[in-house]
Amino acid sequence: MDIQNQYFSCFHLLFFFSTSAHARILLFFFFHKNQFCASDAIEQFTLKTTIFFKIKEKLSMEIGGTSSRRLSFESSSEEHNQLHSDMIDDDSGNHLVNLTSMNCKEDTPKIGMSFDTEEDAYEFYLKYSKCVGFGIRRSKSHKNTCGELVDRIFCCSAQGKRSHDKRDIYVKKARPETRFDCQAKLKVSSRETGKLCVVQFVEEHNHYLSSPNKIHLHRSHRKVAPVAALQIQMANDVGIRPKASHDLMARQVGGRENLGFIPEDYKNYLRSKRTRDSRIGDTGGVLEYLQQMQFDDPNFFYAIQVDEDDLITNIFWADAKMRTDYSHFGDVVCFDTTYRKNNEGRPIALFVGVNHHKQTVIFGAALLYDETAVTFEWLFDTFTRAMGEKKPITILTDQDAAMAKALSSIWPETHHRLCLWHIFQNAAIHLSGVFSQFKDFAKDFGACVYDFEEEDEFFAAWDNMLKKYRLEDNDWLKRMFKLKEKWALVYGRQMFCADMTTTQRSESVNSIVKRYVNYKHKFLEFFNHFQRLLEDRRYEELKADFKANTSIPSMVYPVENSNPLQIDDSQQSINENK
Repeated sequence: MDIQNQYFSCFHLLFFFSTSAHARILLFFFFHKNQFCASDAIEQFTLKTTIFFKIKEKLSMEIGGTSSRRLSFESSSEEHNQLHSDMIDDDSGNHLVNLTSMNCKEDTPKIGMSFDTEEDAYEFYLKYSKCVGFGIRRSKSHKNTCGELVDRIFCCSAQGKRSHDKRDIYVKKARPETRFDCQAKLKVSSRETGKLCVVQFVEEHNHYLSSPNKIHLHRSHRKVAPVAALQIQMANDVGIRPKASHDLMARQVGGRENLGFIPEDYKNYLRSKRTRDSRIGDTGGVLEYLQQMQFDDPNFFYAIQVDEDDLITNIFWADAKMRTDYSHFGDVVCFDTTYRKNNEGRPIALFVGVNHHKQTVIFGAALLYDETAVTFEWLFDTFTRAMGEKKPITILTDQDAAMAKALSSIWPETHHRLCLWHIFQNAAIHLSGVFSQFKDFAKDFGACVYDFEEEDEFFAAWDNMLKKYRLEDNDWLKRMFKLKEKWALVYGRQMFCADMTTTQRSESVNSIVKRYVNYKHKFLEFFNHFQRLLEDRRYEELKADFKANTSIPSMVYPVENSNPLQIDDSQQSINENK
């Protein structure tokens, strides 16, 4: 008897500390088949442990998790009889719990049940399989001469066996077996009554069933619903990563098992959508997008240049807000093509400026095939047409020969200024030895760029710098002196530059572009993500307008004036009409 007590104590400890339901079942079988099975103590213990396991499984079915409630192992004789009726025997004489009789009696198929359509029968069996814990799939079917369905078999996903493939000898790592020749199935037929009725139902399975927290992993129980598909599309449009979006959707429904699909399904949906979009082709997709934008906004302007093979080479576009901003703030334009972040590696050309809040605004954008003078001539001419033939007073660019040639031919009256930041960057490259050898060279070079008011003073300072550092024969400085009208402030003090001396505005926008688009994006994806950039920049302008309309700056000295926020009735009516 002491041996039995020790045996039971060991069994109790192993049973209660086993976290896997399958491990507990195997443990129960092992102890149930030992030499003490004939004793009354074993029978009593078998009953108690069976009750414990069934109650725990039922709680898991209801709440989808492990309950921490205190369980009672006391049972009446009626419960004892019910438990024995819920036990089934397999071919080897082992006892298994009949889960169907415990939770799914109402959803269990019965012979003679009728359905209006095949889909109704499938959904019913799918609901039953989810309750029990297995996946299903459609199997054999027959149709009559009219093409109408006569019968259909829905089987367990583990039905059948994988056929032998002679190529298996070349596979390094074979896929695991998922079919075990399970005979569980549901057959519906309309041969007798003309309506689909259940004519055969096989309930038993020859494999382990899944617990409620794993049932959602079966392929038949995974589906991206239309509402979820809309959320996925919206998350993708605003740049939310798939993992973050999937985690958020799982939290909204109370867990991944309630979501209806897994991260792989999320990625497959996006991939299939991109495949559908790519069938139109880059050219067709871009044209369709631009035409739709113009349909929604009649003031949307776009131009496309194609080559002799009808392939897109250059694209320019500007919406109504860009054109309006240019009419107000387009006297000074920064132009830059340094950023390449699309699938084709094409330069992204941006025309940018500054608004009344000193914020960067975009006047127009282009995707270019190359950076030749011919391409820039087409772009500047197209930009002029889009902006109602208005040309900027001043344009700031980097030191690009093709760009300078195009500007001189298309916008000869526009003042072309070179970016001072690029000037100093190039100086550090071409005069690196001078910068490292002479500490005062940077100060003297900067003085030539910024400090002088008269041309004679600039010439004298330039000559002194060349003699002081023995740079009279430096080729780069000779080339720069020929372009002195484009970078020395002594020649630009009378030009309106909106407090801009560099293309830093363009560089800043380029750094922002990196947050929205990357090299993986096709043409159509680039347009969608670039539109997000515009919306975010314009929302910042909206906030600045609100702040300006609802506050006034703090004055150091008192100013005798009425409240500037108080406006008369005529001004109020003007604001309301905006």
